[in-house]
Amino acid sequence: MAASKKPRRSKPTTRAEFLALEQEAWTQLTSTWHGLPDKVLACPGACGPEWSIKDVMNHIAAWQEAALQVLPELLQGHKLPAGQYNIAKFNALHHAEDKQRTVAASQRRLNRSRRGLLTFLASMPETPMLDLKGRAGTWVKYATYGHYDEHLGGLQEFRQSA
Repeated sequence: MAASKKPRRSKPTTRAEFLALEQEAWTQLTSTWHGLPDKVLACPGACGPEWSIKDVMNHIAAWQEAALQVLPELLQGHKLPAGQYNIAKFNALHHAEDKQRTVAASQRRLNRSRRGLLTFLASMPETPMLDLKGRAGTWVKYATYGHYDEHLGGLQEFRQSA
């Protein structure tokens, strides 16, 4: 089975374009698990051999929660301590911490983290939010549509085989 390609998305130039792009990517992401039973959502193999859809939900939520901590600091001109958000370490730590979380709790967490992040982004100045060369804009992209897209192909392939 051929893996699904990562969507090619246009760079948003306004807050409205960003919100539309985020919603489109969110809808594509959540459609990969919509209607699947909890047993399937907790089954490894969704993104790599070890991660379930539930794990991906918690993974995205953890990065959105981190973005909610990081973005205010970046907007105030603070720099992040080196290595604080090492991707591999962050992912491994949170994957282990979230292993016992139920599917329902994982879904609530993901929805809550997304709502919180979108609420924050609604009041964030548009220029740093959309500047993908800047640290804040990079965090915004990879806590939302850019991150959804990273996992979309694996989740679509898993959905087809489930």
